[in-house]
Amino acid sequence: MLKTLVAGAGLALLTAMPAFAACTDISSTTIALTGCIDSEWQAIEGTGAQEFSYLTADQNFGLMLITEKETIPAAQFRDAIIQNAITGSGGTADDVKIVRERIINVDGKPFNVVEYTIPNSGQPILFQNFYYSAPGYGSLQILAYSLETDATASAFRAGIFAATAKIGG
Repeated sequence: MLKTLVAGAGLALLTAMPAFAACTDISSTTIALTGCIDSEWQAIEGTGAQEFSYLTADQNFGLMLITEKETIPAAQFRDAIIQNAITGSGGTADDVKIVRERIINVDGKPFNVVEYTIPNSGQPILFQNFYYSAPGYGSLQILAYSLETDATASAFRAGIFAATAKIGG
């Protein structure tokens, strides 16, 4: 029985290996960050501090990695994220709805996460912004977005990248 379980587990790992291999390695030129971008993502042109930007082929999901050399205190970082959401949406503070906040670990580092929606012609867009900053490191945002109705799938896709991310030296 144990040999059967071990053999089955081995086959499952071999079957899963191509999924892990189907990605592109990335390395930031701004901060100490490496990771692997799943093959479903297509690179697009980013702006500003968006060092890496991606969309899925159907354009239903987006992923951005925003890197900066500056260290930003967590409360100030969060406020800047929300202010950028207000400005980017062209709306007011009332248009940006905070859905939830939490802390998760990415490569052993505590990332704050703020999820918020912005209006979009009756189809709200949900942003899941994972952010981290530390002295001597700089700042990183892993920003996933999709229609609000696709929030779980979007978080899963962001998690695939986050599982490969290496933060720091």
